[in-house]
Amino acid sequence: MKKLFPLLLLTMSLSVQAVIDPRFPEAPSFLSKSGMLRFQYMSHEGSECTPGNNARLISRVPYYVYAPATNSTQVQTGKFPAIIFLHGMGEQGSSVLNMCYTRDDSYYAGVATNLNKVENQAGGPGAAILTGQFKPAENMVVIIPQSMSKGGFSTDIIRRVIADTAAQMLTKGIELDADRIYLTGLSMGGGSVMKYVSENPTHFSAVVPIEAAGGIDACLLRNQQISFWGFAGGASGNMGSANLLSVINANSSCPDSVIEYTNPAYACVYNGKSCTRFSALRPTNLRATFMPTNGHSGWREVYNGTHSALPTTEKNIYNWMLTQKNSDQGKPLFPVNYNPASSTSFSSAPSSVVSSSSTASNSVASSSVISSVASSRSVASSSVVSSAIGSTSSVNGGANDILLNPSMILPGALGNPQALVDEQTATAPTTYWFAGWSTSIYPVEAIIDLGREYTLTEITFYDANGTGLVEFSDGDPTRSQSVIVSDGLDRYLKFTSYPVNLQTRYLRIKKYNAATLSEIKLKGH
Repeated sequence: MKKLFPLLLLTMSLSVQAVIDPRFPEAPSFLSKSGMLRFQYMSHEGSECTPGNNARLISRVPYYVYAPATNSTQVQTGKFPAIIFLHGMGEQGSSVLNMCYTRDDSYYAGVATNLNKVENQAGGPGAAILTGQFKPAENMVVIIPQSMSKGGFSTDIIRRVIADTAAQMLTKGIELDADRIYLTGLSMGGGSVMKYVSENPTHFSAVVPIEAAGGIDACLLRNQQISFWGFAGGASGNMGSANLLSVINANSSCPDSVIEYTNPAYACVYNGKSCTRFSALRPTNLRATFMPTNGHSGWREVYNGTHSALPTTEKNIYNWMLTQKNSDQGKPLFPVNYNPASSTSFSSAPSSVVSSSSTASNSVASSSVISSVASSRSVASSSVVSSAIGSTSSVNGGANDILLNPSMILPGALGNPQALVDEQTATAPTTYWFAGWSTSIYPVEAIIDLGREYTLTEITFYDANGTGLVEFSDGDPTRSQSVIVSDGLDRYLKFTSYPVNLQTRYLRIKKYNAATLSEIKLKGH
């Protein structure tokens, strides 16, 4: 009874903060090949839905939890390390599930159907569990949330899902080992891994980003003693390869970064064959594996332990994770308790923005944008004016840089065009404008209200998909709508700049087909 009392107190503490949708069925399923029980849950970060409310609620997060089992109906009780896996862009939930409808059985069935994408289709730990190739040296709990926000996983989502999982598992006799909680992700999810660690370097015991859509500061990894194993295609231009090489080589200002050596169990040649590089003086804690035969792929084989690029003596990345502990790295335990009220939510489109699941046609959305321009010509939004007027310096100190922010995007555009202007840094952006999968909605457009008239001299944007078409033009409906920049988006994961000469307060961005556009930066006077 003495041992159960602290556990009961912890359960009560976590349950107060856990906000699990009780109508979403737990639906336990036994996965015999790995001897694990899978559960499904839906968490909330924000306020609960109310009948008739159709506002966006991106804080609704469905997710799977895989727990070790003793048989087809019972979990194995005890204290276990945990992994949280963040999927790529192709496994995001349907945008209709961001809407706060009066929920019925069909709503929950739709959530469950879409959630299935994060398992086998994603090619992550869930796929390895299904095939019996998830074989860590110790039993582990695996958590796989589904992004509903079209652009990645916020810190809020990651913390909320871990906290709610801890609460749910405690009711089954399972405690998460806060000294051994690990974060991994691929592509878009890998970018979210990088972003989370950059903001919270002491939380996770180890991180494993694969083909990450974003970079990380090499000195931060060393200064914070972060256990890091990154994977990327070895050929130049593949997502993350240059970032990973810089992580290993770093520079002379970073501690423990000037000596580099090869795992003696596996020959390493960066150009031409697979390799794993280690950084001294902590070779088990900082490493990068290059996969030159892969383009933007390879994660399924990394997660199931069959990739040829894995060191011959260390094919199981989960066993490497298990050797990493917060206590060994001088870090506090992972903060499992979490109060989202004190955090900042993932940036998203306001409720006035038309969802990609809306039945409104593109022409209706366009007219909404135009009317917004017309009204804002006479009455400028104070938030836009205050943020735009006089803002001619950037993070890089350029005198002609125009600072942009999400409040400058006029209402009426499909999806979340706020992602075009929410980061404004020189590094690879982690969010992108997503309007929907259906080709029938394209082209789509958004308009930036700069708050006053500028003479634009340069337009810079980031291509996040390497396909499609984007056009820039004057967004003032009283002026010529001729295109000033047209780009076929063939420079994957790179910034592109165009010199322009346009005097306007409004800039229209129109994208076609499968164009996936990230950050836009402007220069002018």
